[in-house]
Order: sequence, then C-alpha cells, then structure tokens
Amino acid sequence: MTDINDYAENDDQAVDEDEAQAAEKGATDTESTISDADLAEAETLSVTAKNKQRQTLEDEVAAFLARGGKITEVPPDESAYD
Repeated sequence: MTDINDYAENDDQAVDEDEAQAAEKGATDTESTISDADLAEAETLSVTAKNKQRQTLEDEVAAFLARGGKITEVPPDESAYD
C-alpha cells in the first residue's frame, strides 16, 4: 500500500490565490468555530454530497501542495500558538 496520490495536473477546480494565502495563514478562532447553520447543513447532506465535498477538499489540498504550500502537523498535546 502506498500513501502517494496520483493527481491529474489540470486546474479545473484549483484554489485561487486568496484561498491559498488564507490557508497558509491559518484560520482564526472565530473561523474555526462551526455555526449551527453549517452543522445543520452538514447533517442533511447525502453520502454522495459528502463524498463530493471530500473529493473537492482533497483536490484543493493537492493544488495547494503542488504550488509549493506546506502543511505542518502539530502534535495533539501541543499548541500551535505558542
């Protein structure tokens, strides 16, 4: 089994520059809080709709990484804000 994904090199749903910069800066505390409306919408989505959103997110992450973006994983017992 391999951890490498084989992504196509097309930019049909590429993340725009503003989204990439926001992702690099990270979300603020208020942005990371899920609203009741968002939660209610997520609970009503079909499995197919959820899978489509997952694929879209995966494509956006791949595009971000392809442009040289980095993802830093913070261990669960440490704060990212220290």
